[in-house]
Amino acid sequence: MTTEQYPYWLCLKTAPDLPLKTCLELLEIYPDPQDFVGIAQHPLYQSGLLKATTADHLKHAVLPENMPQIKQLILHHEIQCLSFKEYPPRLREIFAPPLLLYYRGKLEPAVSQKCLAVVGTRKTSTYGREMCRKLIAPLCAQGVTIISGLALGIDTVAHTTAVNKQGSTIAVLAGGLDNIYPAQNLELSRKITDKGALISEYEPATKPDRWNFPARNRLISALSEVVFIVEGPLSSGAMLTAKNAMEQNREVCALPGNINHPNAEGPNHLIKNGAALISKPEDLMYLLGIDSENAVQLEINTILSENEQLIYDLIKSEQSKISFDEILLKTKFPIGRLSTTLTNLELKGLIAKESGNCFISL
Repeated sequence: MTTEQYPYWLCLKTAPDLPLKTCLELLEIYPDPQDFVGIAQHPLYQSGLLKATTADHLKHAVLPENMPQIKQLILHHEIQCLSFKEYPPRLREIFAPPLLLYYRGKLEPAVSQKCLAVVGTRKTSTYGREMCRKLIAPLCAQGVTIISGLALGIDTVAHTTAVNKQGSTIAVLAGGLDNIYPAQNLELSRKITDKGALISEYEPATKPDRWNFPARNRLISALSEVVFIVEGPLSSGAMLTAKNAMEQNREVCALPGNINHPNAEGPNHLIKNGAALISKPEDLMYLLGIDSENAVQLEINTILSENEQLIYDLIKSEQSKISFDEILLKTKFPIGRLSTTLTNLELKGLIAKESGNCFISL
């Protein structure tokens, strides 16, 4: 969209008493707002299609009061805008697509690749964080674009994994692109735009109000071919994203979790009701149509010492977490040697430390 076209589309978007359905029907008849916005004699205004308040708004080409601020922020943050007509097909075809989409970074290359949405709770467990990283890292290295919401927790893990693997990732924000929320992810957002993009349906200077977050979830699923739910209670935003995905005919998959942990409620419920169970990267590759047998293996097998292998096999054989004291009793290792061995296994990404000085295998 050109700079000249933008005010006409924004005027249309902000018109009062104009439901999105009516707006889209209007664009089927008159595809370019420049043809009728600000032109009082246009036949549209005699058609009876619009309410009086809407027609008056469009005739006079009314723009938001903070239009100078919006323009300034667009220039300062190098924000670009797409109209509904310019969207990627996956986004244009959904129910209630946004009329305008703002972005920073390299959106077109990112959406042209295989796209996987990765979402989950902000209150993650060590298991959820580590399994998320371990499962999607090989896909990021294969060129899969990771789509998430830049929230703390699983979203941050997903974006960070993609960035660390030099892959592309798209963050869908619930406010204007001038205001990165949460602030802790400001530096991450800068890295995302190097090979991916930040996107939002909201104008610059729009605060990330809480009701914007459920709305943005439909864009996360819409842009993706497959939606991966990592962790989240039944009432979480991740489950809303899964619902959107099913309504949009997207493949939904989930990470199984401990039935006693609230974070596993959502994924386990989805799996019980037909979602694909994800236990290894190849499961995600299969859903995305990637031939895992021919995929280049970029992950180097970790070489373990004799002590590390013994401890790892012990932790892996447990059905749930095992405490430091239990490991100490079963191995009869000196405390110092056991502590060092566990630390080495954590650094190699094979185990994770849970609360209560307990450990789980990854």
